[in-house]
Amino acid sequence: MKLKPGKGKTLGGAPRSGKWTKHAEDTRVGGRHRGSLIALGVLGVLVLGGIGGYLVWSNAQLQAGLLRQQAEMRRRPDYVRLAELPRYAQDAFAAVVDTTSAARRSLRRGMPLPSASRDLVRQVHLLQGGLSDQAREMAMAPLLEAHTSSPGLLELYVNRVAMGRTESWAIYGVQQAAQEYFGKDARRLTLSEAATLAGILLPPRLPDPEALPGAAGPRRNEVLRMLRDAERIDEAAYRAAVAEPLAFQPGVDYAPMSRPADWQAEPQVIRLPEALRPRADSTAAGANPAASPGGA
Repeated sequence: MKLKPGKGKTLGGAPRSGKWTKHAEDTRVGGRHRGSLIALGVLGVLVLGGIGGYLVWSNAQLQAGLLRQQAEMRRRPDYVRLAELPRYAQDAFAAVVDTTSAARRSLRRGMPLPSASRDLVRQVHLLQGGLSDQAREMAMAPLLEAHTSSPGLLELYVNRVAMGRTESWAIYGVQQAAQEYFGKDARRLTLSEAATLAGILLPPRLPDPEALPGAAGPRRNEVLRMLRDAERIDEAAYRAAVAEPLAFQPGVDYAPMSRPADWQAEPQVIRLPEALRPRADSTAAGANPAASPGGA
């Protein structure tokens, strides 16, 4: 039997119809959900395009900000190459910050290390922590890691990271910190001094070491323990560094043990009971001779 055009295929001698009949929309790619799939595809393209555009914009911001600043810093006389620092100084800073894109665990009580890339992006681009700032930080930090190697990121970090403040100005980088706190070039830091500077960066940070004079020593010793546990220094070097007098004593200048020779201050008023107040001198002008013990 021949079928007329438009009829379903015969099944057992009868035309195929009802739920067994394939409609035209069922034979297309995606079937009945073709429209929804197309909408999802368009939405996905728009999302990917938005993410790509945001990454391009973030990369432009990074190039004009942090990476441009890095190029300018390298021409400054106070810029310190990582290879110029003593090996133990490099290890001290590497022990307190993560310079890898994959998060690693710290030797410090199992806590994750702060990210050098995110820290630099946050500081240089003045990000405060809102949702938009967090999005910029999360986008720009991997881009910075892609532009620099792990040693290069550590070099940028030690030259740019905020390392406290003294009096009324902030201190940035290991060279300025070494000069302000120890009065020496960063290339001549001892193991104890390098651990002291790295200890400022232990979380939670010391934004103003002068405000917490007692925190520098324990933090130095903690960094030294981390280096010893990681076998970056031996037991003898560890003991010698711990025994070294702490050269950095923030807050001491503001709490002197004695007064300078030219110190002057208003005398403190002490109120005495009437019975203990001194009597008027009998020889004073206008005094009554009869009131004196030797009078009449």
